Amino acid sequence: PSAAPVSSQYLGTPKVLENKRVQKNSTEFDKADGLRAAVFQNWLEKKILLLELKRIDEKAENLKNNTEKKEAVKREEAIASFEAWKKKKSREAEKLNEQMKLEELAKKTAAEQNEEKKEAAHKAFEKWKERKAEYLREQSRKEKEYERIRKKKEEELVAEKKKDSMSAVAKWNEKKQEYIKQKKGEKILEGRRQEMQQAKKEEKNKKAVEEYERWLEKKERREQLEKKQKKLRAVHGNVVPSPWNPP
Repeated sequence: PSAAPVSSQYLGTPKVLENKRVQKNSTEFDKADGLRAAVFQNWLEKKILLLELKRIDEKAENLKNNTEKKEAVKREEAIASFEAWKKKKSREAEKLNEQMKLEELAKKTAAEQNEEKKEAAHKAFEKWKERKAEYLREQSRKEKEYERIRKKKEEELVAEKKKDSMSAVAKWNEKKQEYIKQKKGEKILEGRRQEMQQAKKEEKNKKAVEEYERWLEKKERREQLEKKQKKLRAVHGNVVPSPWNPP
């Protein structure tokens, strides 16, 4: 039997199968066409399913890659943050250590300065005692010399008195009085001269001590300023305020 013309049931894309016009003389042809349509439909559905599965796999792979990249970035950021934290803590520890060293050095320097001051004061006192002892020895020597001369003169006068006459004795007495007066005057002048010299020495020593104390005070203020500046440098880095000069 001849086949009747039939419209195509598939055109490369999924379509809903059209209703067939059942003809008694084309039953076998319709069955074959329906089988081909079913096979194509099944192939098309599998192909769509495979494409969908491929798309899902690619999406999952991309998601996995993006997740791994994000995790890697997070790990790198965490490592970088930890390294930055370690560096910060290390710098803080170095600053703290440096500050402790500066404080220890300041304490040591202050102790050494106090010891130097004590030693200088002790030496000054010892020198003063030595000068005083030398002055007393010199005074004692002069007094002994004066006493020796006086006794000698008296002995000479006594001997001369025995040999000479009354006029000679009178002259001797006159000379003696003049000598005693002269010696008294000389002793007074000598005492005044020594007092003036001693006063000059004491004034000179006083000025020297005052000058030394002023020098120590300036030195202490300068060292305190330097320590403050070092502490400021240790805290603020290279930013240092303008130095203050004491009046």
